[in-house]
Amino acid sequence: MKVQIGYVQGVHGLRGDLKIKNRSEMEDRIYKVGNEIYLNDEKHVITACKFYKGFYLVTIDNMKDINKVEHYIGYDVFIDREILNLSESEYLLEDLIDLNILCDGENLGRVISIENNGKYNILVIHYEKEYRIPLLDEFVIKVDLGNKSILCKDIKGLIL
Repeated sequence: MKVQIGYVQGVHGLRGDLKIKNRSEMEDRIYKVGNEIYLNDEKHVITACKFYKGFYLVTIDNMKDINKVEHYIGYDVFIDREILNLSESEYLLEDLIDLNILCDGENLGRVISIENNGKYNILVIHYEKEYRIPLLDEFVIKVDLGNKSILCKDIKGLIL
């Protein structure tokens, strides 16, 4: 299964490094020489990579010519989920969509999306109306993907 990790915002230099804006929280596992990525549906191999001014500069398939990679600008970037080698306690943010929010044994809705305020991620929940819970240890006790639930505490004041 492929997971979107970012998009190609541009190219960097005449060598044709792709300037990738990362949208993943596991970049240390993704942006490695030898990993395969997909630009839309095309498979490529990372042959060089470095982080520079908020972007990953990635060389694919040893292509070192701007003319060979310019057409990838605007493409979405994906990776096979298996490359992430997630443990049982690890998850991707997208895994939280549709999970039920449980607090003191009561179901308080389900996650419909995730936002980021620049400091941390926020779960957007639908329960009679829409409300938000910061994805912080202060509120989230446990994410249980097997039971499709997130156990929370001290959130009833956020539902008002």
